[in-house]
Amino acid sequence: MNKFFYKEIIAKLESLIRKEYVELILRGLILSLIIGITVFLLFGFFELAAYSKSIVRTVLFFVFLVVVLASIVYLILLPLLKYFNVFGSRNYQLSAFTVGKFFPEIKDDLLNAIQLVSAEKSESYYSSALLDAAFKNVYERSKPIKFESIVNFSRVKKLLRSFIVLFFISVLSFALIPELRAASNRLLNFRQEFIPPAKFYFEIFPGNTEITKGGGVDIIIKIKGEIPKKVFLLTREEEQTNFNEHELKIDSTGNYNFSIQQLRSSLFYFAKAEDISSEEYQIKVIDHPVIRSLDVKVISPAYSGIPISQQKDNGNISALIGSTVQISLLSNKELKSAVIEFEDSAKIKLNSENNFVKGSFRIHKDNSYIITVTDLYDNDNLQPVRYFIKAMYDSDPAIEMVYPKQDLNLANDNRVPVEVKINDDYGFSRLTLNYRLSASRYESPQENFSAIEINFDKKVKEQIIDYIWNLTKLSPGVNDIFSFYLEIFDNDNISGPKSAKTQIINVRVPSLDEILANADKTQDNIQDEMQKTLEEAEKLKRELEKIDSDLKKNDQKLTWEEKEKIEQALDKFEKLQEKIESTSEQLKQMQNELQQNNLLSQETLEKYLELQKLMDEMTSDEFKKAMEKMQEALQKMNRNQTQDAMNQMKMDEEKFKKSIERTMNLLKRIQIEQKMDEMIKRTENIEQKQNELNEQTKQNDQNNQKQSDQLSKKQDEITKELERLQEKMQELAGKMSDLKDMPNEEMKKLQEEMDAQKNEELSGETSKDLKQNQMQKAQKNQQQLSENMKQMKQSMQQMQQMMQQENQMQTFTDMMRILDNILSLSKQQEELKDKLQRVDPNSSQFEQNIQKQNDLSKNLNKLLEQMSELSQKTFAITPEMGKALGNTKQKMNQSIQAMQNRNGSMATLSQGEAMMHLNEAAMMMKSSLESMMQGGSGGGGMMSLMQQLQKMSGQQMDLNNMTQMLQQMQQGQLSPEQQEQMQRLAQQQQLIQKSLEQLNKEAKQSGESKKIPADLENIVNQMKEVVTDMNTERLTDDLIQKQERILSKLLDAQISINERDYEKERKSETGSNFTRNSPAELNLKKETQKDKLRDELNNAVREGYNSDYEQMIRKYFEVLQQQLTGN
Repeated sequence: MNKFFYKEIIAKLESLIRKEYVELILRGLILSLIIGITVFLLFGFFELAAYSKSIVRTVLFFVFLVVVLASIVYLILLPLLKYFNVFGSRNYQLSAFTVGKFFPEIKDDLLNAIQLVSAEKSESYYSSALLDAAFKNVYERSKPIKFESIVNFSRVKKLLRSFIVLFFISVLSFALIPELRAASNRLLNFRQEFIPPAKFYFEIFPGNTEITKGGGVDIIIKIKGEIPKKVFLLTREEEQTNFNEHELKIDSTGNYNFSIQQLRSSLFYFAKAEDISSEEYQIKVIDHPVIRSLDVKVISPAYSGIPISQQKDNGNISALIGSTVQISLLSNKELKSAVIEFEDSAKIKLNSENNFVKGSFRIHKDNSYIITVTDLYDNDNLQPVRYFIKAMYDSDPAIEMVYPKQDLNLANDNRVPVEVKINDDYGFSRLTLNYRLSASRYESPQENFSAIEINFDKKVKEQIIDYIWNLTKLSPGVNDIFSFYLEIFDNDNISGPKSAKTQIINVRVPSLDEILANADKTQDNIQDEMQKTLEEAEKLKRELEKIDSDLKKNDQKLTWEEKEKIEQALDKFEKLQEKIESTSEQLKQMQNELQQNNLLSQETLEKYLELQKLMDEMTSDEFKKAMEKMQEALQKMNRNQTQDAMNQMKMDEEKFKKSIERTMNLLKRIQIEQKMDEMIKRTENIEQKQNELNEQTKQNDQNNQKQSDQLSKKQDEITKELERLQEKMQELAGKMSDLKDMPNEEMKKLQEEMDAQKNEELSGETSKDLKQNQMQKAQKNQQQLSENMKQMKQSMQQMQQMMQQENQMQTFTDMMRILDNILSLSKQQEELKDKLQRVDPNSSQFEQNIQKQNDLSKNLNKLLEQMSELSQKTFAITPEMGKALGNTKQKMNQSIQAMQNRNGSMATLSQGEAMMHLNEAAMMMKSSLESMMQGGSGGGGMMSLMQQLQKMSGQQMDLNNMTQMLQQMQQGQLSPEQQEQMQRLAQQQQLIQKSLEQLNKEAKQSGESKKIPADLENIVNQMKEVVTDMNTERLTDDLIQKQERILSKLLDAQISINERDYEKERKSETGSNFTRNSPAELNLKKETQKDKLRDELNNAVREGYNSDYEQMIRKYFEVLQQQLTGN
């Protein structure tokens, strides 16, 4: 028989049998678990109910064990042995029957084939071929069929679901029924005897716990089960040996409570009721860490200069942002760790060693913090104190421009004095002057600012910085506009330096025409304002006369209408004075601007200062006192006092009006002199520009047409300036023609000379030649123009000198004549006085003396008219002279009135006082003449000082410019060549220093040093410092600023030297009684008096005055001598 088919069929049946055993083993496993759990759960409930003894629990345990083992053997172990064919034999016929039953296509054929094989083994009734055919047939049909698919695991799944349900029931039972867990525990520990549960048990809170020493605790006892009649709490502190018993009462909630307020040591306790006691618990008393001392050190940022602050046991901090806070503390016990916890959740760990802690943090904002310390047992300090941090912010710096506050024109020295006020709470890091060219005709404007850092003391928190900005290196041109501002930075190196800026100031370079045009406009405005003021003064005069007429009534008291009219008149007079003050200020500003740009000669400057003084006297304290006196009279409503005050006010108003007239006439003359200065300056300016253009023409490349066109444009500008020079000369001639004593003929000749030069035509031809590249012809014409301007400047200077000399000579002659008239009038008054003393009051000669006194009064009027006329031309006639002669007039009138009353003694007294005032006027006239002769002008020796200062200022300015140029070329250390140049500059500075020392010495010897506003010795010391710095080759910004400050002080001295000389002293003094001694009478009859006058005049000659004045004095003395001889 072919066994192949047989083996294949047996193998397929073997797979089926094995899968059947697997299914059986799984069912046995689950079923064994179900049996074990069920039995254990049943026994547990039994024990729960019976609480049986150990013998019973032993039986139950072993029964449970036998059941479980039997189930495992029968249901798991036997099928497992059969699976491996260890136990029993395979019943293939039964399996074949099962297959035939499950698969209809096989039916009983597989079983029959198996049976045939079994029959063959026992009896050989069947042939092998028949068996092979049967098996082959069965094999072919069963080959695609998997016999093991017959096995179904549905019963396994059903048992598994039953097991899961049983398992969850068991888990819930044990979880929800604690007693069941206890019963199960007793089953497992079957050998151990368990005491049956009591009728109740205790639940105690808080059980075992820890509290801080000194703290309190509440003990709560709950009883589960039957409530006993009495419940006790037994307590024992750690140092006690016996428990204390406390009977407890049940509260409304069914609990028993016991409170301990303060516990100092650990406590052991338990509850007891009847014979049942609870577990013993412990309340452990521990010491929480405590901060015993706290030290805080606040270290502010170094830039602030704030000293270190220390505070004890106070963690509240107020400090500057960026400050470092160092904290150190001491605890009551050894610590494990310490930390600072901030309000914003940030934490900083501190370093701890034993019970000492230290650490630090930095302040960034407002905040608060607590300090948490932890001991070795992880106990923290209780309720830590919260401290607060107040962060102080570094305020922004502030800067204020003190000068200039508004846009300004650049002065001739190319320097702008800058003064700023700065302040900050902690100091500064730097100060810069930022500038740019904003507008120019010659180059493109700059968009960005350039910066100059200014050196200053950065630690002073509030200060005023003076800085002189030198624009020379920027080569400013006419109509250029430079914009600048200053910016200050504070020294905040924590948040970064903050800054503040001033407003932007524009510095404009004015043209010569513009400066002079502004001066002309100002002068015209002043003339117009003074003319209007004069008209208003005339109108006020008429109003005062009417008021004075109305006051001459018999009523003692004023009416309200009269008072109101007088007050209105006072208000008008005050407004007139305010106008004069405003006009005076305009004049001063104009004079300063002209002086700063070197457009005034010394003589013209002096006259402007004299005019300033004259205008100041129009608003003097004398006028104010008269107005105050009138106000007092009006308050009292007294007619007589008001009338007296009105008379004085009329006199003041008349004086005010005459002062205006004089000021206007003098201003016209000064304008002419200033115009002459302007002509010289214009001619000098044109000559300078023409010379510069000549040099540029020589260096010009004829092949460069662009350069030639530029030269032609510059020549056209000179042509325009020549045209303006011609116009201004015609204006000057027109102003001179308005005054009779001006050298109009010489001016006419000067105009003719300029017309003959034909400078405008020559300049125009030169421009064309330059454009056409005819350089040789152009240079010839340019040279001619330069020579013409030089000649014209000399002619103008000669004419200016001649005009000044003629004016001075004429003034001197007129003043000598007036002096002679004063002396003559004094002599006649002396004779009349002597004659009156010998006349009897009842004599008819009294009438003759009255007539003679009237004649003297008339002669005095003529003298006053002469003086008034001369005062319109010169400043040599002072208001004090007029006041002395006015007093003479008053005393003469009093003398006439006394003689009319036949009061000889009173008349004689008045005549003597009249002589006194005449002599006073004569002495002032003589002093004024001497002053004129000393310096040719009113300024005298002060003008010489100012000229020397002007020269030194120019030298210092040139030296400053050269020093700054050397600084610009410096790159690190000075080269040998630059060092030599530095030494030369130091020598020049030393020469200027010596010149200033000599000037200071001369000023002290002449008594003029007090009139110099600047402290020359201080300037000399500053120059010495500069020389020392130069010799040590310290070419720094600080040295440059020292030089600029020296120049500034020299210029200040030059500008204000005459203002100090002419400055009025206005000081208030307490009223006192003075006894005034009249000067001795000038008795020209006596030979001694003649000799005295002669000696004084001879002394005047010996003073060393100008030869013109010497000759004039000698001639005048000869005439005077002849008059004295004739008398």
